[in-house]
Amino acid sequence: MDTLRESIATGDYTLDGYKVLPESKVKYSGSKCKLNFDVKHPEQYVSQIAESKDFSRLTQQSSTNEILSTNSNMTINLASLQLKLYKTGEILRALRRRKSRHYDTIAEQWEKLEEDEEKLRDNFILFNNFTKENNEKRLRSEKKIRENTELIQSRQDEINAYSKLIDKIDTVHKEILKRLRRGRVYEDFLTNVIECYPEFCTICDVVRRYIALIETKMFLSTRLRNAMDTLEQAHEFMMKLIEEKNFIIMGLNNQIANLQARYENANIKALESETLVTQIKNNAVKQMAEIDMVKNSIWNVYVHMAASKKHPIKIKKEKVEEQIMYLNRTLTELAKINRMIKKKVVKGR
Repeated sequence: MDTLRESIATGDYTLDGYKVLPESKVKYSGSKCKLNFDVKHPEQYVSQIAESKDFSRLTQQSSTNEILSTNSNMTINLASLQLKLYKTGEILRALRRRKSRHYDTIAEQWEKLEEDEEKLRDNFILFNNFTKENNEKRLRSEKKIRENTELIQSRQDEINAYSKLIDKIDTVHKEILKRLRRGRVYEDFLTNVIECYPEFCTICDVVRRYIALIETKMFLSTRLRNAMDTLEQAHEFMMKLIEEKNFIIMGLNNQIANLQARYENANIKALESETLVTQIKNNAVKQMAEIDMVKNSIWNVYVHMAASKKHPIKIKKEKVEEQIMYLNRTLTELAKINRMIKKKVVKGR
């Protein structure tokens, strides 16, 4: 019994291939334990979850502390422990067999589900490919029909354009013939000109001379028009420049007027400042004279007090603060002596 208790306490006891841990090494977190399983094939861990729950329930029903309770009869405790251990082992084996059968059933259902899923995926892929092929064929047919329609329309447009061009050429040909008939008079006139002016050999020379004169006239007209445009632009630029300069001159005149006013104000303020400075200097001179008089008075009083007290004159004339401190001490001493004299006079009466 002690050996069984020690083996359970140290964690070396096994029950049907399962290691029984002591309660000191078993960690609980409330009523739920966090288990990590594979997400891809969770059916493989269904039996393990059920077995763990059953084992936990059995462990709670027959805890080690209850089995190893203190009892007077060690033999009865050992027999009851072996009996409960045998029953627990039978229950666990029955549970394992049941969970194994349940696991096999779930595995078969899962395999069948995977096969159905694979067939469905293959059928879906075939249907998708068939749909894509039909769509591609339909798009190619529509594209070909559209191209043929566009080609027919373009050919018809070209035929209509050529028909219009032929009609236009016929019209122009007729018009040219009419103009040639009307221009017969001009041809006779140019022939007479050639006969009168020997510098022209043919009618083409007369026409070229006429074209040259027309081009020269057009060139001169263009040049004159450009010159007039340039002159107009120069005139506009000059007027704009004059206007801008007038504005600038007006602005400068305003600035000059403002500066003149500022100069006059500054001059007035400078005169006032000079008067004020003069007054300050005069007051400063008066104050300095008064300060010198006070310093001389303090020095005279200090010399007089030192001579009266028969003290040497150690303080320099420039150290007024020390002289004032000496005078204060002397006056304090005199006040004390005066009070002492008054007390003695009062006691003498």
